[in-house]
Order: sequence, then C-alpha cells, then structure tokens
Amino acid sequence: MVDKIGDGSITPQNQEIYKKDFDRAVNLFQQSLSGYQQSTEPHQKDKFKDVMDKCLVVIHETIKEAIKKEASKQLNKVDQDYQNFIANDTPKTLQQLNQDLDSLKNP
Repeated sequence: MVDKIGDGSITPQNQEIYKKDFDRAVNLFQQSLSGYQQSTEPHQKDKFKDVMDKCLVVIHETIKEAIKKEASKQLNKVDQDYQNFIANDTPKTLQQLNQDLDSLKNP
C-alpha cells in the first residue's frame, strides 16, 4: 500500500501516520466482520456493525487525505459490498467483502 500513499501534498511523516491509521482501521474492520459473522446475538451484531461503520469512516478519511485516486475506486467497491453483506449475510457476500478489504491492504 505504500506506493499508493501520498501525492506530494503531505509530509512523509504524515504519510506514515495515515498508513498506520489505515492499516489499523482495515484490520479492525476485518476482525469485527469476523465477530459479526460468528455472533448469533442481535445486540452483539449491532456492536460489531457499529465498529465496522466507524472503521469505514477512518478508511474514507485516510484515503481522502493520503491515498491516490485509484484507491478510491476500490473503496467504493468496499462500500457497496459492505452494504450488500449487511443486507444479505451469505458466504458469497462475506467472501467478496474480504477480497475487497485485502485488495485495499495489498494492491
């Protein structure tokens, strides 16, 4: 992902901060997604969904601030597949969402 960070408008130090925030948000999203998938309690699922929603905000902000435009297309795909997963929790929608998240981390 380092090659997608920065377009010359932020310092290398800030690029590293954005990169760490981005990686943490994607990893926490994936952990919450796994918890969401394994949980059978609606209240617990709501908490995992809340964490995933907040992680998406962080992911959006770091991409907007530090990552080149190519990544925003992939992020739109993540958003769409996340909504599909929440609406229709199936192995197929889960797999697609995980693939999108992995491609954000490892282009």
